[in-house]
Amino acid sequence: MKIFRKKYISLITILILSLSCSEDFLERKPIALQTEESFYDSFEALDLTATAAYGMLCSRDIFDIFYILAHGSVPSDDTECGGENTADWPEIQNIDRMIHTTNDERVFITWGYYYKGIRIANDFIFRVEDVVANDPTADPDVVNQRIAEMLFLRAFYHFLLTQTFGGVPIADQMSDPSMPHPSRATIKEVYDVIEADLKAAIPYLPEKSQLPPDEIGRATKGAARALLAKMLLFESSYAMNYSGDERFGACTERWSEALQYADEVINSGQYELVGINGERYDSWRDATNGVGGYRWIFTLDADNSAEGIWEIQNVMDLQGWTESRGTYWTTYTAIRFYHNNSNPTQSKTAGGWSFNLPTYYLIDAFGNNDVRETGLNSTPVDPRLDPRFTTTIGEPGDTVYLFDSDDGYGWYNMSFENLPTNTISRKYECSPEEYWDQRTNDNEGPMNLRQIRYADVVLMAAEAAYGTGDLTAALDYINMVRTRARMSGNTVYPENLSAISFEDIVHERRLELAMEGHRFFDLVRWGLADEFIGETNLAVYPGFVVDFVPGKHEFFPIPLTEVQLSLGALEQYTAWR
Repeated sequence: MKIFRKKYISLITILILSLSCSEDFLERKPIALQTEESFYDSFEALDLTATAAYGMLCSRDIFDIFYILAHGSVPSDDTECGGENTADWPEIQNIDRMIHTTNDERVFITWGYYYKGIRIANDFIFRVEDVVANDPTADPDVVNQRIAEMLFLRAFYHFLLTQTFGGVPIADQMSDPSMPHPSRATIKEVYDVIEADLKAAIPYLPEKSQLPPDEIGRATKGAARALLAKMLLFESSYAMNYSGDERFGACTERWSEALQYADEVINSGQYELVGINGERYDSWRDATNGVGGYRWIFTLDADNSAEGIWEIQNVMDLQGWTESRGTYWTTYTAIRFYHNNSNPTQSKTAGGWSFNLPTYYLIDAFGNNDVRETGLNSTPVDPRLDPRFTTTIGEPGDTVYLFDSDDGYGWYNMSFENLPTNTISRKYECSPEEYWDQRTNDNEGPMNLRQIRYADVVLMAAEAAYGTGDLTAALDYINMVRTRARMSGNTVYPENLSAISFEDIVHERRLELAMEGHRFFDLVRWGLADEFIGETNLAVYPGFVVDFVPGKHEFFPIPLTEVQLSLGALEQYTAWR
């Protein structure tokens, strides 16, 4: 036990504020507190709190619909809201057109859920010392690993808050209703907490290959290093592109540090660009020949594959509307209607809701032909020559595999009659056997959400290397991603680049990560949001103009009720007041 205490104290005293004991410990305490204390009578019981902190990742709607759709995709130039019609889900349509207000709180509920996740992680962090001191059966290594996992989750939730809302209150202590309402910290201040948590966690986290099969999905060294690289990349971008903007005050360019942590992931030997050598993978999508790597990594079979660094674990547990640990994303993004063979002119319901529609801008980008993208070292081609295109975008003439009551299982023509873009997102489709034949509710999709995948980190390394001036390394990393894309279809496109520009990096992230919730956040940190989402760019809906306002729309407003409940402690950024 002494060994554990020495090891544990070294982690806790440096990075976690311990709760002090009161001299009045014999005072009568509220019954609710006694019940809470009696529950945490062993590390095994406390470990349930760690599980609950992960469980927040599967909260209905939060990470798939609100984070990916409403915050990361729809505000960008690559995605339209979609749905049944242009009036479907007005709050998301408002974000699409940049006319959302502080009153559209339904789509900003991520604020409360992220803080709830932080609170649960803090519950573990601040209780563990006392609990373990009274539990001689606690395994010191497991205890330290769990502390590290909770530090990672606390950092992850804080990072998402800054991506979405900018500077936010820091929650690195136990919540206490008697304390004053917290004020808004700067982005840099939040980043300092994130950095400290991640650096404290990394030594105690396992590599992905060290996780037992029944613990896959827990935080790993790779996940923590990748998140730290991403945070450092965001800070560097903010510092470079928003000099003098008080929202980004004290941020500095830290390209070499971002590259260091991205390289540690790349050199760990834990991950790979799946299919980079032209491998084919068994799949329901092609039972005869299999599919290439890029198509395969967006199938259920590829959950937690060598591409996955940090994935939200989803399961089809059939637990019902509010209890399921599945995802809505499959239903939200799948096609609504199709045509069968018996009556090809009549549309039938396919089951999806057709949100998150790719735009013509994105189609042009796949062909290196979006006129707003200048400085590319690639020439215009047919966009469909890039094997990533058909994994990302569905168009008229494409088919979907499903069960039809008249014609049975088969591939049927999609119907685009309700879709103003004439496109559909295809990355998160499931087969009837995997999902549609079994589901009892729309939010029981079984596929994991790929929050950070290996290609993302390779592209982070390319951008960070470019920031340090190492153009050779940047070019090598970009070509790694393009090679995997090309080999996924055994084609000659996309060709390797012979030279690299910053615009090439922007372009490659756009294509590789399309429809995954990265584009808007990337445009903001690059200072390109006004250029690519500005008022000169019309939405596909006739008569709708998208007016991005610099100084305002880089971040979403804090939910109005939170501002009101804070009694003046929380203030909106100036443009949102």
